[in-house]
Amino acid sequence: MPQTIVRRSHADRREDRQATRARLIRAGLEAVLEGGWAATGVDKVLRSVDVPKGSFYYYFESKDDFGFALLESYQEFYLKRLERCFGEAADEQPRPLAEQMAAFLKESTEGMKRFRWRRGCLVGALGQELGALHTTFRRRLESSLVQWESILATALERAKARGEIRASIDVDRMARSFWASWEGAVLRSRLSRSPDPLVHAVEDFLQIVQV
Repeated sequence: MPQTIVRRSHADRREDRQATRARLIRAGLEAVLEGGWAATGVDKVLRSVDVPKGSFYYYFESKDDFGFALLESYQEFYLKRLERCFGEAADEQPRPLAEQMAAFLKESTEGMKRFRWRRGCLVGALGQELGALHTTFRRRLESSLVQWESILATALERAKARGEIRASIDVDRMARSFWASWEGAVLRSRLSRSPDPLVHAVEDFLQIVQV
């Protein structure tokens, strides 16, 4: 009996490529979050999802392109977290800033505990390896932080309008200060394997801004 040749459509091949690319990004995020960018070998990531070694450039133009994809994926995830914690729907009663910060702290702490404190923040981790990154990469990291700062500054401005924080607070400056402090707290929590630095970062911030 003649063998039947099954020809897959272009749409099917594209879907498979996208699915494999997504698996590589997930594996890459895990590797970089735990071991850093410089220590993450492409071959190890490929093996972890059973992708042939010579296939990397079918999914990414270069290791930098792979890194950009990791950052974009992480940013998408993180912005959703910030929206859950600091966003305010028009048809809902706004939560006090302290509750918003508590929600952010809870999600962040639970996430780090889930992975036994081995994983921190991708932006912070990459930022510590600036010597291995070129200018475009650094600018993308900075852009991520600027977005985070903008979301928090908006939450602070709303809290100011509700009389929850001091009227003299410069919300943009306070947002920048918080994220600088938070990234240091994430590192300390990884080192100590404890949520205490994260808790203290939030408590200290609220003590500064609240009336």
